[in-house]
Amino acid sequence: MPSLLTRRPETKSFSIEDLLDRVRRGEVRIPDFQRPLRWTAADVRDLLDSVYRGYPIGTLLFWRREAPAASVSFGPVRIDAPSTSQGLWAVDGQQRVTALAGVLLHPAYGDEPGRDDFHLYFDLETEELQPPSGDDAPPPHWLPMNEVLDSESLLNWLNRYPGREAHPEHIRAAIRLGKAIREYQVPAYVVDTTDEKVLRIIFKRLNTAGRPLTDEEVFNALYVGSRSLSLESVTQGLRELGFGAVPESLLLRAVLAVRGLDFTRGYQQQLRQDDDFTETVQRTERALRDAIVFLKRDAFIPHLKLLPAPENSLVLLTRFFQLHPEPSPRSRELLARWVWRHVVFGGWVLEPGEALEVFAAIRSDEERSIQALLAQVPPPPIRWWLEPGMPVIPNTEGVVPPMVVRAVLLSLQPRNLFTGAVLDAGALLETEGDGFVPMLSMSELFELKPSVYPGVRSLQMVGDLAFNYLFHPPLQESQEDRPLPGEEILRSHALSLAALMALVQPGRQRSFILERQKVLEPVLRQFIEARTRWDDSDRPSLQSMIIDDGED
Repeated sequence: MPSLLTRRPETKSFSIEDLLDRVRRGEVRIPDFQRPLRWTAADVRDLLDSVYRGYPIGTLLFWRREAPAASVSFGPVRIDAPSTSQGLWAVDGQQRVTALAGVLLHPAYGDEPGRDDFHLYFDLETEELQPPSGDDAPPPHWLPMNEVLDSESLLNWLNRYPGREAHPEHIRAAIRLGKAIREYQVPAYVVDTTDEKVLRIIFKRLNTAGRPLTDEEVFNALYVGSRSLSLESVTQGLRELGFGAVPESLLLRAVLAVRGLDFTRGYQQQLRQDDDFTETVQRTERALRDAIVFLKRDAFIPHLKLLPAPENSLVLLTRFFQLHPEPSPRSRELLARWVWRHVVFGGWVLEPGEALEVFAAIRSDEERSIQALLAQVPPPPIRWWLEPGMPVIPNTEGVVPPMVVRAVLLSLQPRNLFTGAVLDAGALLETEGDGFVPMLSMSELFELKPSVYPGVRSLQMVGDLAFNYLFHPPLQESQEDRPLPGEEILRSHALSLAALMALVQPGRQRSFILERQKVLEPVLRQFIEARTRWDDSDRPSLQSMIIDDGED
């Protein structure tokens, strides 16, 4: 049970002048469990506009406790804060305090155009707040907001204002603004307690009413409490593996799985308020790294964008590697087959009950876990990818190339069509559009119907779309006059010279699709067979079948 507060929170109001004076003195701090800054420039502007117009901006919540000497940041403002026994830690209100300090205490920028979200001007003619206007210097009647908080600084600016004599109404508007900003009263609670967990619970309850925070942000605040080990910091660290950006929502599912909880449901109904997940997040990060290395090295899936339904596949693999961080080579081989068999059967799309059945099969015994997982994906009655006339591309809908085709194209180590250099798959997959570009336009493809391919039953509309894609940087118009690529380069894209010639000749789109099919379809069939290996024995390692004499 959470502790009771032994002293009621102190209710008070801070004038903005007083509040920012405390910021300058280093008394106001940000706790580690606070979320990163999320406000946009529009949010900052709206807050200052509300202050000027006298609108309510909400109540702040401070935790009063000792604060060590530190370098403290509020947007562009840097404070070398001395130690203090009366630190005010912003449990709720970080975004508002940062916006006020960032705008009103902004380092001097004079007449230079602004470069961040905290540069604001007050238009003395319209009495509106304005961001910098591009690279142009601000008009002379735009008052920099970092001149407003200090009355002496404001008067000095007005003495220099060239429109002082011609527009006395501008002077009155500036003085009204300064008075409104300095004297605005911000209501606040100040809590005295030594129990940090109480503050996290208060933070959670304040920020879940109306859902202003994401589930991941509330989880960080309530169950981790360290910005250096937040879900966001872990996902940033995983980027170094070159596997793409793992979403925080996926990482949170993996944390629940590693803890042995139901990862298909939200955590709120499963956790107690005094739970601590710091160690679990650390274990999840290690297991997730192992799972990603396995996918890249053993399953030949080089990037998250090529992994179907990672909210199931990657989470379940993380659970496996948390229990078995160093599986045997045979286990890794069988685990790769299991991953690909799921891909071929259903793309890892699982109902919650199905996902939990897979989860339950992953136990502390490595070999038995592998065998239980494989048993959940029985061999198909017909190897359709090996049967002439049967569709080679399984379980595919929509207008994007299926994951299997994408993986096949990458397995060929595609080369740059013009330089011959092997493409950096990881870098290209990180780009917007993920590196797969259509060779025919969508309008041309939608004119192609299966009926135009008499006798070719394996080529369906989805096949037209899949066979259309190329893994390559976008082709530029300036490259059109380059010489045709050689055969080795074409083979690296499952292309033939006949397909390329059909592609560049008007009216031969159908021929291009058929020629591409001739090259790519056999590769697809071979690739699926090599990855699933249903005809091979799935026996466990020989070592696991050796019975110790002591067990007789």
